[in-house]
Amino acid sequence: MGQFCTPIHSTLGTGDREDAITRKGVVKKQILAELDAKLAGRNPSSASHYEAIAELATSRNFSYQTAGELAKAGAASIMDRVLHLMESSDAPQSSAATALLGGVERPKLTIMEVAEKMPEWYSEKVRDKAATAKRHWKAMWTRPASKVVNLLGYDPIFHEISRSEAVALRDALKDRVLEEDMLGKSAQKELRLLNTLWEKFHDHLGVDERVMPPSPFYNLGKGFGALDDEDARKLEVPVEIIREHIVAPGALCFMNDELRDITLILAETGARQSEITDLPPHSIMLDEPIPYIFIRKEKGEWAREIKNKPSKRKVPLVGVALEAFRRHPEGFPRYRYKGTYSAAANKVLHEHNILPEEITIGGLRHTFETRMKDAGYENDTRAAMMGHSVKKARGREVYGNEMPLEEKLAIHHAVMLTA
Repeated sequence: MGQFCTPIHSTLGTGDREDAITRKGVVKKQILAELDAKLAGRNPSSASHYEAIAELATSRNFSYQTAGELAKAGAASIMDRVLHLMESSDAPQSSAATALLGGVERPKLTIMEVAEKMPEWYSEKVRDKAATAKRHWKAMWTRPASKVVNLLGYDPIFHEISRSEAVALRDALKDRVLEEDMLGKSAQKELRLLNTLWEKFHDHLGVDERVMPPSPFYNLGKGFGALDDEDARKLEVPVEIIREHIVAPGALCFMNDELRDITLILAETGARQSEITDLPPHSIMLDEPIPYIFIRKEKGEWAREIKNKPSKRKVPLVGVALEAFRRHPEGFPRYRYKGTYSAAANKVLHEHNILPEEITIGGLRHTFETRMKDAGYENDTRAAMMGHSVKKARGREVYGNEMPLEEKLAIHHAVMLTA
């Protein structure tokens, strides 16, 4: 520390007192920024070193750009910086030269690291907030970031996230809206926050907005609010597509076995995706007189929540759904509790031109209700089969016992895809 205890003298380059007072603050800022850069330089690969170097560039009235970015900007941009260094008598090995000529690469922070650092980077946003409000402000960034992590199965380097990965997240959120597990406006907000996180991350690092890399999340939430309209939300998969390109023998040969059989089960049963992917082995009843699955809240090793009380129900297994569960009597460990099914299914079904671009796999659930409606079943019966509130469907209190499994079986036989 001894090298920093020596008094620092710097000329202000003027004989005018008022001009000198004005310049004093600027020079002080530059000196402090250079000292910070030297201190952080003890670990040149650290994020703090990068931040100090970027701040030093800002103190010299230049935005920080890496050497690669400067090369793309052209010779004139580089010469402006070189001339400034020469006029300031900065040595080629100085921190200022490193800052102005892009000598430090941007830190490779993961999306969760970026989200976790937001209160630190933007401390003025939380400085006067109460403890609870501070937690909510932090969660505003960590919540959507965690959705990206869950979707991809790992914590990605933030600035390396691709547009296709962001689109996969959009489709997964869209499926949640279609399954009525999430409001469209909530999904839209999550995507908008991820886009804002991208901008704030680069802004904190001193990236000039004119050369900021385009956000992979830009404009992906467009139109999600309209999905909250009851009519607009039901983007069904046409029955013809299901029969010819999903449940037909060998139609899904391009999928792995678990992905294929989850898709077949969803098509035949109309269940929500998580109700099938997260089903524990002991809730798959294949040896009963009527084979069925029991969708319910689970505890212990297999703990999981369900959407609401009406979601608890027994679903009889027929057709391709029964065949699929016989191939997977223990369920689907590859996708259980991971939330990655929808993105994986949508990706391959769109790539193979089976689903139109505007339709996602979540539409299978709504097609199931249409099949029941076309078969003549009333609204409250359809509600019970879908795991919806019969009370809400009828608009009044509901009395009596739950629909017997035998009656449900008859309905499934009546609308079975492979009859």
